[in-house]
Amino acid sequence: MKKKIYVKDFNNVVLPVLERLTNFEVVNDPRDCDLILTWQDVRGDMNELAKINAEYLHKPFIVIQHGRAATNDYLPPNKFLMHATKFCCWGTADYKRLERAGFADRTVITGSPLVDYLKPREPHDGKNILFVPVVSSHEEPENIEAYWHLKRIEISRSINKLSKCKDALKNEWNAWVVQQTSATEGTIPYYNFNKDYRLIAKLTDIHDKRLYFGDIVQTSQGNKQHVIDTIRLLQMTDCVVTIEEGTLPLLAMAMGIPVVAVEGFKYRQYGGVDYSSVEMVKTTGVRRVELSDLEKVIDEELANPNALSEQRKKVVSNELYDGSSNPIDNIVNVIKGELNG
Repeated sequence: MKKKIYVKDFNNVVLPVLERLTNFEVVNDPRDCDLILTWQDVRGDMNELAKINAEYLHKPFIVIQHGRAATNDYLPPNKFLMHATKFCCWGTADYKRLERAGFADRTVITGSPLVDYLKPREPHDGKNILFVPVVSSHEEPENIEAYWHLKRIEISRSINKLSKCKDALKNEWNAWVVQQTSATEGTIPYYNFNKDYRLIAKLTDIHDKRLYFGDIVQTSQGNKQHVIDTIRLLQMTDCVVTIEEGTLPLLAMAMGIPVVAVEGFKYRQYGGVDYSSVEMVKTTGVRRVELSDLEKVIDEELANPNALSEQRKKVVSNELYDGSSNPIDNIVNVIKGELNG
């Protein structure tokens, strides 16, 4: 007989696990299931379900960590209670947080299922700088400050390129004057000017895209294409710039991409709770800089992208997966253990 599983996904952490499971069916009512599999047990409807399950249903309840340092939910200032019977965390950094919170007995280090989405980077022309704004409960001014600074760098370099071609363009307005390999005639795409320093913003639904003028890629964390599209973007990225070391920068490190973090961002509140005391993730795999040094450091990382490769590998091993086993297989084993326990 097939086992019945009630599923809620976010950030694509549950879907790849379902694809690896066998002899089961997904049900729409948690009262009819043999096991609940979800991405958190501390907020909103999942918290309500977790409390109902703990008091009345008594089903195995498995949480798969959905994002980098999401285990901070169980530490101050929130100090949420863990209702899950098992928590599948990504690495030793998260295990230690849950150990401090008093939930080590229910925690299993499985590695992140997002590893299943990783792909090799692809050769491409030019240099793509990917800006990754912090995702909080609303747009953050530090996001816009850093992005506009990066945009100013891009435009300044494009102006310099235009100046070098200006005299020739007065005689002949053709794209190949700017870039000899260009086939465009009559009009000149901006890509010919910003090719060597192309800024792209990776946004989610909470970001105000009207403030990010230029190339943007927007995905929704609740959509099954979210991580697939993000990895596709990273395959064409040469350097990631952010204001917080979050999930996407961690995936970038796993793909061997340099990451630069602008100093200065601190949470003020999240969900109506004072977050000013929350510890910001800061690792040795990332170059941390002030805005005034951002251009110089990006140039250094583009010139020597492997400078911090060993440090990045250590961060990935500590926070995403250690490479000793397959994360999805590990999570499947946790599920089987709970179903058969």
